[in-house]
Amino acid sequence: MSGPTLHEAIKKFERAQRAEHVPEGTVRQYRSVLNRLQTQFPGRQFAGIKTNDLSQFLYGEQGITVGRKPATGTTYRSALNSFFAYGALMGWTKTQTVVPRPVFRTKAVRAKTDPMPTRLSPSALVLMLERSEHPMMRGMIAVGIGTALRISDILKLKVGDVDFHIGEIAVWVQKTGRFDAMPITVDLEEELRRYLGWLTQETGATGRGPAYLFPGWTRRNAEGTGHLYYVPDATQKCSYPWALKRLNTLYEECGIPVQPKEAWHVIRRSVARIYFDQLRHEISHDHALRQTAALLGHKNTETTERYLGLHAERLARNESLRGKRFIGVTPDATVTPIRRPG
Repeated sequence: MSGPTLHEAIKKFERAQRAEHVPEGTVRQYRSVLNRLQTQFPGRQFAGIKTNDLSQFLYGEQGITVGRKPATGTTYRSALNSFFAYGALMGWTKTQTVVPRPVFRTKAVRAKTDPMPTRLSPSALVLMLERSEHPMMRGMIAVGIGTALRISDILKLKVGDVDFHIGEIAVWVQKTGRFDAMPITVDLEEELRRYLGWLTQETGATGRGPAYLFPGWTRRNAEGTGHLYYVPDATQKCSYPWALKRLNTLYEECGIPVQPKEAWHVIRRSVARIYFDQLRHEISHDHALRQTAALLGHKNTETTERYLGLHAERLARNESLRGKRFIGVTPDATVTPIRRPG
């Protein structure tokens, strides 16, 4: 059967993904796996890739899943399954190539209790904002508190995305591959106006140009001395390592312990939980959960429940009640055991 080469098939598959508006993060993730497949089998036809080839590719001595977590292997197989299913649909093979599962699978050992995710109170968030000495760091935290956006989306914002006239920030959400218009609260407007004053003074950035709201840095040489120094450059965005390092330093300065690898997600999760707690006292629990899911950009409320740590609260509830006295019966009181009749 004649058909495309592996290289051609990968290109066609990616174009089909974009035509179907698959989220950009998924497109990149799948491309990474398929490019590695092409590197291992250069010049091969799409129809020439068989199940035993994929076994070697995934689980051989140099297999891409070796040393990886089970969840990572699942992601790799998802990319390959989608790719070969598309090829079968296009008629490049008579039957869909089977992507094998690992022969030896170990069940992950879960802790008896999940760690409670770090959540900050409103006062702790305000403390972090006030202790942020660098104007750009304060601006990032202010946007995070005011919108609950991911740091990846915050770093991509342009000055022109902020519209005070209609009170919105236009955001391209990378994870969903869609635009969203986040409302600007009164607190956030005050912080943004103050920050934009500093940014304009330092970089000359205005709302008309393609300037990044949180710029990167350009190295300069001091005249006469040759010493190097850095100035903000609005033509490039701030790097994630810069933002991460200063946030972790700020946590330490404020005496706030956080779980490993949480970092910027602590602010996002904390704001969402504060929002949820306020709403559930005003409206029903389910409506509060749905509105919080909309704030976070989640497609379903189950994801929101996990993200807010509500599952962890159920575990804490169970531990507080199991085997404990609950309705106020004193230890000296006579208790009649409950038995079934007969």
